[in-house]
Order: sequence, then C-alpha cells, then structure tokens
Amino acid sequence: MEAILELFENINDGALEKLDQYYTEDCYFRDPFNEVHNRDALYKLFKAMLKLKGLEFEIHDRIQQEDKAFITWDFRFKALGKQQCIHGGSLLKFAADGRVKSHVDYWDAAEGVYEKIPGLGSVLRLIKKAF
Repeated sequence: MEAILELFENINDGALEKLDQYYTEDCYFRDPFNEVHNRDALYKLFKAMLKLKGLEFEIHDRIQQEDKAFITWDFRFKALGKQQCIHGGSLLKFAADGRVKSHVDYWDAAEGVYEKIPGLGSVLRLIKKAF
C-alpha cells in the first residue's frame, strides 16, 4: 500500500508512465464524476488531472485489512483564481500481486466543486441550510 500512496503524493507524468506497476490491466476506478474499467482509461483520466495547476495530494489516515485499504486525503489545486481543497477518502482493493484492482473515491461533489461556482454555489448553500 505504501507504494500507491507514494505515487499519489508525488504524482507527475513520470509516475504515470509506471502506472502498470500500481494498477492491474482490468482495474476499476470511480469518483463522483468518472468511472473507468481499465488501466488505459485510468491513465487518460489521471493525465487530464495533471493539467490542474498546483496539484497536490496529502494523505492522512490509512487503514488496511487483508486485501482492502481505506485512506483519507486532501486534494489541492488552483481553480477560479484561488487555491481549492477537496477532502475525501478512497477504498482500495488489491489483487494477489499487490496492485490495485479497484479504487473508489468518496468525496462531496457539491462542497468540493459545485458550491464554488459563482451563482450556483450560493443556491446550493441555501438548500443545504434548509435541510
């Protein structure tokens, strides 16, 4: 598990070229905006993510039991002229060879993205308060 965490904490183009060392060919990935079913599609998704300015992952909690792990993290990047931070977690499932076969990210898309969009954000915050 330490290798995959190091990949994210130091993610760059060079690290992506070694994605086959970390993920199985038929790996599954899902987050609030994306779902892919193989390593080639995951590579393209991560490559697009690298276009964000000031990209940084900070890993916090790590819990591992047998072939599963859950980590919490902060994902920082610059957008809309300022620093953004999304706090989330990832459930990782490992293949017998130690590579990731399933990676599911959990984070609040409304708080992490939609509420930061001018106009839409204020409406969503009002709805949130109402509940």
